[in-house]
Amino acid sequence: MEGMKLGIWGMFFCLLMIGCQGIDVGFLSTEYASYGLDSMVIRKELDTTEPYWGPNPEYQQYLEWGFLPEQIEMFFPGVKPITLVGAGEDYYRVLNNQPWTGSAIEGVEGSIPIWVKVKSVTSTNGDPSKLMECVSVRGNGVIEVPLENDIPVGKYLISLTFWNEGRSKDVDDCFTIIVK
Repeated sequence: MEGMKLGIWGMFFCLLMIGCQGIDVGFLSTEYASYGLDSMVIRKELDTTEPYWGPNPEYQQYLEWGFLPEQIEMFFPGVKPITLVGAGEDYYRVLNNQPWTGSAIEGVEGSIPIWVKVKSVTSTNGDPSKLMECVSVRGNGVIEVPLENDIPVGKYLISLTFWNEGRSKDVDDCFTIIVK
């Protein structure tokens, strides 16, 4: 009886070891990988017009609707009679040295951690090597280009490589950068 128990446990152990051989590590799927906003425009000529103090249009609208200044202050405490207006489109970007960034990629699934890198940059009318020198990608697929760069005017296509333990997949020409 004791030998039979030992034999059953031995067979169970052997089957367990045989069944665990050849199991692939990791899972990675990029079949549905895409960007909701799949392009970004980088302007070479930045509008850094400084803002100035002027009448707050929201405050003026409340006055036109019949609110008294005291009521505006009581019901809408963040709305002041004057505010900074007229800032250029790139004023705060330059002030804070914010890089040009795209959106996060969607549809990448797999065993974590998943890493990502820029595989290649192509262009028909620009210099891909200049963009490749300074472009980077965050872990969630956000493409980032420094504010200060020497990328020539052109249209560039970015390809990415995603990988984790045991897997690697490319997503080709998934993001467009337009420098103008």
